[in-house]
Amino acid sequence: MNDDEDDFEQLLLANRREWNSFWFWRDKPVGERGIARDILQEAGIKVDDLRSVDPDPPDCEATLDGQFSGIEVTELVHRATLERSIKAVRQRSRGEEPKKSEAYFIWERDDLIAALQALLVAKNSAKLTRSYERYVLVIHTDEMFLDSANVERFLKGASFNTTMITHAFLGLSYEPGKGYPVFPLELVRP
Repeated sequence: MNDDEDDFEQLLLANRREWNSFWFWRDKPVGERGIARDILQEAGIKVDDLRSVDPDPPDCEATLDGQFSGIEVTELVHRATLERSIKAVRQRSRGEEPKKSEAYFIWERDDLIAALQALLVAKNSAKLTRSYERYVLVIHTDEMFLDSANVERFLKGASFNTTMITHAFLGLSYEPGKGYPVFPLELVRP
């Protein structure tokens, strides 16, 4: 391995999370831009002039299909299971025997629908600093039991209440032969 490859590997390791890490990047603005670009382009949206916003919200701004847009990026994760797994991995890396082992949350349809609606509610309450033609929510997940077949089945017939958010997409981690599956969410305004 040459020095450039070693430096790149060290950069990757320094920015990854110990568990459920496909979309995770410790440098948050860089990670948000990469996630937004990957998921929106996979959804067939033309993304131009993507940049981070400080202060946020939104996390990013871009021209999406010719419209000036604010973009929020958020993770769908079962937090308690993630924290348990990270703790176990860290204990193991220190040579300790963890009290609890790594785990995966087994998502059901009701869990997914409720979690997505909760993310929409949280992001709809943002105080924006600018006005946008579109306000887009990009949700990413690396949850084991949220593969494309399950998500497609779970989202069938589902709709989500929104006020500010005009478009929302759920992006999954890479699946061989499918790339990054992306699901547009059906949004309704009350």
